[in-house]
Amino acid sequence: MQKIKLYISAILMLISLFSFSQDNRQAIDSLFNELEKADDKSKIEILNNISRNYWNFSLDSSLYFANEALNLAHIVHDKKGISDAYNRIGNVYSFQNENELAFEFYQKCLEIRLEIKDSKGISNIYHNIAMSYDFDNNNLKALENLQKGLEESIQREDIEDIVGFYSNIAQTYSNINKYKESIENYLKALKNAREINDDLTLASIYNGLGNVYIEISGYDKALGYFLDALEIYKKADLPNGVSMLYNNLGIVYQASKDNDKALEYYQKTLKMDIKSDNKEGQATAYNNIGTAYDEKGDKEKSLEYYNKSLKINKELEDTDGIATALNNIGLIYLDLGEYDKAYTNLKKSTELAIEINDTYSLANNYNNLANLFLRQKQYIKAQNNLNLAIKLSKQINVKEWLVESYDLYSQLYSELNDYKKALEYYKLYSETKDSIFSTNSSNRITEMKIKYETDNLETENTLLKKDNKIHLLELNRQKNIKNYSIAFSILILALAILSFSQFRLKKRTNGLLKSKNDQLKDANKKLTVSEYNLKELNATKDKFFSIIAHDLKNPFQSLLGFSEILYNQMDKLSKDEISEYTKLIYESSQNLFNLLGNLLQWSQSQLGSIKLSPKPINVYDSIDDVLSIFGVAAQKKNIKVESSIAKDVTVFADKHVVSTVFRNLISNAIKFTNQGGEIKISSVISNNKITVSVEDNGKGISEGNLEKLFRIDQGYSTKGTENESGTGLGLILCKDLISQSNGELFVESTLGKGSNFKFTLPILEEQTE
Repeated sequence: MQKIKLYISAILMLISLFSFSQDNRQAIDSLFNELEKADDKSKIEILNNISRNYWNFSLDSSLYFANEALNLAHIVHDKKGISDAYNRIGNVYSFQNENELAFEFYQKCLEIRLEIKDSKGISNIYHNIAMSYDFDNNNLKALENLQKGLEESIQREDIEDIVGFYSNIAQTYSNINKYKESIENYLKALKNAREINDDLTLASIYNGLGNVYIEISGYDKALGYFLDALEIYKKADLPNGVSMLYNNLGIVYQASKDNDKALEYYQKTLKMDIKSDNKEGQATAYNNIGTAYDEKGDKEKSLEYYNKSLKINKELEDTDGIATALNNIGLIYLDLGEYDKAYTNLKKSTELAIEINDTYSLANNYNNLANLFLRQKQYIKAQNNLNLAIKLSKQINVKEWLVESYDLYSQLYSELNDYKKALEYYKLYSETKDSIFSTNSSNRITEMKIKYETDNLETENTLLKKDNKIHLLELNRQKNIKNYSIAFSILILALAILSFSQFRLKKRTNGLLKSKNDQLKDANKKLTVSEYNLKELNATKDKFFSIIAHDLKNPFQSLLGFSEILYNQMDKLSKDEISEYTKLIYESSQNLFNLLGNLLQWSQSQLGSIKLSPKPINVYDSIDDVLSIFGVAAQKKNIKVESSIAKDVTVFADKHVVSTVFRNLISNAIKFTNQGGEIKISSVISNNKITVSVEDNGKGISEGNLEKLFRIDQGYSTKGTENESGTGLGLILCKDLISQSNGELFVESTLGKGSNFKFTLPILEEQTE
């Protein structure tokens, strides 16, 4: 799988880097000049500042001047100077990824700052400790220290620090996939940032929010926040910020399958990075342009840009960037059938991933090598790499890599004619993919919930901002009135009358404008919701048909596999084995037939191509016909089926609709009823309609799963009491058909006690049972 490179900036870090590298050399010279004529306490502060200014040039020099500050602070017993020096030393070790040493010096700093009650210093050191835990992937410890720093900042009412802590807490929650909490904290940061009118901080928060919404596939929201951030960076004339936002906008469009638009923004990023000689940015842009061309199917263009990315990463000695480029180049050669070149690049990428201990990329590399060996029919090498990929993917819990591994294993065993193993790994592939789909569905639900909850917060923030502006305008207006009253005391009465008249007129006009604006806002909101729901509906149907396509493959694989075994090994198989294989073939055929039948009827109902022909239908005869079909299945499980429907009960409906509904409901009742169970079919007539009930005492359905039964986007299906399988489409089809027949379908169920499915249909005239 190809790798896209992201820009995810930490709050305030991006802003400081823009200006810091331009001015800190001059700052160092100025500090050295001050050092010559400063007293000892001032020298300690200057030495600590020199240490900070060397961060971007020489960490060794930064460490040297921090130690000089520490020695001098010990001599003059300056506790604040000692704590600042400890902090600077900890910073250096943190930048060098020596986290244990960084923690040691940060803790020494914290102890002294707590002793001298340096509130702002305490907040800052909690922040630094948290960032070290973050670099060490200990997000819970990071959150703990960030919360402590936030509390100190709130006590001091330091808005700038409060904004920074909320933003870092939001980013940490995003790291552990708690997106709701992440967005809540970003919005709190946003609210406070607006109070201090810090546009660059606002831009950084907008960028953070955009990155979170990408993670939950909320591309419309991500797009909006990225555009807000882009506008600010353009006004501030910050090329690095603009370039970063162009890249992130490209990622949004690429995730939305609009590769042409993605390429447009990636090219803008590249152009700016070339102009500013930003080599890291150029390498990332070349890589992402390559991925977009790859998805468009233009392999030659893709290879050209991957090689450009590789060249720059080699100049930068960026091992991770080199490994990414080699992996992507290897995959292009694999698609082009140039297997020797594919192996050379994929092998080098794998070695680099091992060197930098990048487990995530390494699992992907092993899958890609396995795919190569599979195409070359080198099955043992493919199997060895798949085993390594599966082991690493389980360690880091990356289901996307596991899905790819299981799919490749299924293909491998199919080519080796080991259909049992192929089927085994295909089932693992399907189960893992279903798990990913369930997670994505949950994310979509979470996104909708987040949107509902956070839109109110955003509206509140907007209203607060407007209220503040109105309040300031009102204060200015009152001040002007007061000044005019003093200056023109003779005309005060006339001005008061005139002002009062104007005020009433303005209030009335504003009231009318507000009413019209509210109406326009409501109309736009409804239009936006309708457009969004339509897109969601289309995406859901596309996803559902994708699942159906994969579900069709499973029974075909069983049919082909077991029929081939019977054909080739009939003389070698025992009678029991033949019986088992024929049973499996029959069940697969039956499942396939049911799936195709339900799918055909459902698709026709969605397209409006089913022509219903309602006429009087005898309910008793319809049930009797269906029971004759499923009698054997019920007898096999020793299930007692009772119908109390009167022989003269008639409904006004399409014959095929009635038959389809009864067939699905009775089949489901048998499937989910245990051996020796009971199924009761009854009806009640009232108000020119009949309510038919199919009730069983089987396994029942949990309250959480009841909502999924009639949802096409959930793809819900479960095994029967004897592992009978289904498609999950039957009940959705029944509900559609009943709805088109002017009826309703609903269910009552208790887990472990059974289910009662009921539907209503119209009757010609009053009937009695």
